[in-house]
Amino acid sequence: MRKNMLFLIIIIVLLASSCSRYEELNNLSIISNIEIKYQDKKYVVIMQEVTPKKNDNNLSYVYTYRTGRSKNLKKAFDNIIDHSPKKIYLKKVQNIVIQNSNKDVIISEYLKNYKYFSILNSDSSIIISDNSLKKIMKINNDYRYIESILKNKKISYKEVLKKYKKNKRNKLPLLNINNNELEFKKYIYLHVYSSAS
Repeated sequence: MRKNMLFLIIIIVLLASSCSRYEELNNLSIISNIEIKYQDKKYVVIMQEVTPKKNDNNLSYVYTYRTGRSKNLKKAFDNIIDHSPKKIYLKKVQNIVIQNSNKDVIISEYLKNYKYFSILNSDSSIIISDNSLKKIMKINNDYRYIESILKNKKISYKEVLKKYKKNKRNKLPLLNINNNELEFKKYIYLHVYSSAS
């Protein structure tokens, strides 16, 4: 009898705790791509929210851009997360687009705070570009467009972090727009290393 009662209590606790984590899809802001820039001594983070819309047997996507700025990269992210009307969901991020002109500053700050950024999909591709995310998405607004260009040239956040922790040199793909097409140009080697060596 006691075993049955204990078992019943454990089941009730497990059910109650898992139900509290349930999120209604309409209450989530699903982020598909992120751009990070460094301008005027501030980090600028732009998140692309993707919202699927069904119209007469077709599925289309509506994109909304959310922007956060701060002298601290984590705070720039928090500015978006804390002020969003919906809960920001970052586990579906496909790509992180890093501004080419300040790539070392951005990547260094990003990797120093890797514990905070575990909120992102670790399989996200990290790319460098001279073009903004909005400009790239004007060419092809499918949120998987960048991924289709990368193919086997993809380098994930997980791979970059692993090399960073081992103090190994990282390389990232440079993608730029040429003749109204996004193209892989070359790999760029970063000068960012872990201070723990």
